[in-house]
Formats: sequence, structure tokens, C-alpha cells
Amino acid sequence: MNVPVIVVMPNCVPIAKLQKYHNHGAKVMVQGGNLMEAQRYARAIARDKGLTYINGRDHPHILAGYGTIALEILDQMPYVDAIIVPVGSGGLAAAIATVIKHVKPRCLVYGVQTEAMPVFFKSLEDGSPVTVPGQSTLADSIAVPNAAVNALHNARPLLDKMLLVNEEWIARAMLHLVEKERFVVEAAGACPLATIIGNLVPELKLKNVVCILSGGNVDNLLLVRCLDRGLAAEGRLVKFTVGIKNNPMENSQLLKLLANGGYNLVRLFRDNSWVEDDTYSIEVKLVCETRNLEHALELKRIIERAYPCTALFETEPFNDKRICPCYVRNSGRPVTCKV
Repeated sequence: MNVPVIVVMPNCVPIAKLQKYHNHGAKVMVQGGNLMEAQRYARAIARDKGLTYINGRDHPHILAGYGTIALEILDQMPYVDAIIVPVGSGGLAAAIATVIKHVKPRCLVYGVQTEAMPVFFKSLEDGSPVTVPGQSTLADSIAVPNAAVNALHNARPLLDKMLLVNEEWIARAMLHLVEKERFVVEAAGACPLATIIGNLVPELKLKNVVCILSGGNVDNLLLVRCLDRGLAAEGRLVKFTVGIKNNPMENSQLLKLLANGGYNLVRLFRDNSWVEDDTYSIEVKLVCETRNLEHALELKRIIERAYPCTALFETEPFNDKRICPCYVRNSGRPVTCKV
């Protein structure tokens, strides 16, 4: 429509996303370390230059547009029993809940957010918008520091449940969508499926459930890292270290163990310099691909049997020396246990 647009984004946004705005004809400005700082700068530009500032996450017209997704769901799947919605500042969940509860009140609407940035989850608990410090997360597009005011006001009485998912479940959901459905979905959009993978919604097992995959705007490098993390979470990508004698026979024996077991060597790094105990030994770091978790556990048994003193597995759940989060909530606080 030949309307000039200035898009202000924080400096943590991947280059690929910035380039997409530029390719659509917008003038892109990178300002601030997070979304709040970028919004503050955008408001200042609009005020100084007499432009119209559009809040892309909480303006009533934007929320109305989000609500049309619920109308499409009801039109295409009128027998839906529950809808799971990814949540950042809350606009999408608020809009969908408003439409669904008006047209089909018995349909459940769940919101889901990453544990790394639970701003909307905490805002609902507190009853007012809260701000949380920025944390690194795969779901960068919903990693916002504060909840939207309009969204929170509308969502509070309508959302049936608010859920939190961890990074491993998100990565596994992205992997499932790529492998099984052939969908490239960003981490934020994979959060609804992550609740099912994490067994957070057993009450929906026999229900007709819609998971909203809210976008595929994922950086290529991040996508590769997410898929690798998903493979590791499923035990299909295993990282470990062994110490061996630095001679052809020992090197060949290690690779034969992997080949005979049907393991695919993905990466190998030989550290010849930083081994303290034996001048003639080296440390070999490997990443291997396995068929499934059982196959991975067999790899652990094979390697530890062959190298009982030097084998060290870094990938959970194979490293029994690490304390890992169980993601069980008690009085709002996560509980940890040894595995």
C-alpha cells in the first residue's frame, strides 16, 4: 500500500529475521538490548516525527486480528475440545480465549510459555503485569520481559490453564514436527506440542486438541542447534569422552566398537595436548548418532566396559554424576533430584 514503515528491533534478534523485514520494504532500526527498550525507542521516534506507533503485541486491533484464528479453528474443526496456545506477552492467547469462550464456552484454552521466561505465568499468579529479567531460550520470539496490559486483563478470567515447558521438550517438539509432519516451526510455535511431549496435559488424551503452530520464522543456524538438542534429549545423539593410547591399534579399536554396534560417528575431536597422566595417551571426544534411547544405553555399556577408567558421558540421562531439573513444581518452586 506504499505506506512507509519503520521497524525497531532489539539487538538480540537474529540477522535472518531482520533481513526478512528489510526484504518486505521496511526500514529496519536496531536499538536496545530487549523488547522493552526497542519499544521505548520506537515510541520516541513516533512522537518526534509525528508518526503512528503500532504496538504489535497489545493494540486492540492487533488482538482482534489474532482472534480470527479462533474463528478459523471453529470453522474447520467445530468438534474441538481444547486449544493450546503459545504465550509471550499474552495477546494471542487472550484473543483466542475471548472468541472461543464466547462461541463455545466448554472448549478449553490453555496457554504455554517457556520456563526460561515465565512472565505471563507469573503475571497471572500475581494478578498484575510483572517484569522478569531476560534469559536465553530457544523460544526467542516469546521471550518478552513484561506481560501486555490488555492481554492480561482479557486472558485472566478466560484461560483455563497456564503451562510451562522446558527447553528439552521444546527441542523435541521441533524435531518431531520436522521428522514426522515435515513442518519447519520455530521454538515458540512448538511450545504447545511440547506440553504433550512433556506429559503436562494427560487430561486431554482422549480429546480433540488443536496445537497452534504460531510461526516458522526461525534462524537457520538456530534450527540446526534445536534439532541437535532434540536428538540429544531423545537419546539419539550422544556425546562422550574416552582416553586411549595414541597408536593406530587403539584408534582402530575404538572406531570398530562403534561400527560393530551400528553407531554413526557424527563428530570427533582428539585432544593431544591437555592430558596430564600419561604422555602417550590422548583424550578423544565423540558425538554419535543412535537409533533410540535403548540403543544409546547399549553404547554406554559398550564404551564403559571397554574403557572403565576413562569413559565419561556428557549427555543426560547417561551422565549419572549430574543433577538435573525434574520440572516438578511445589508451591511455585522447581524441585531437583539426582538421577
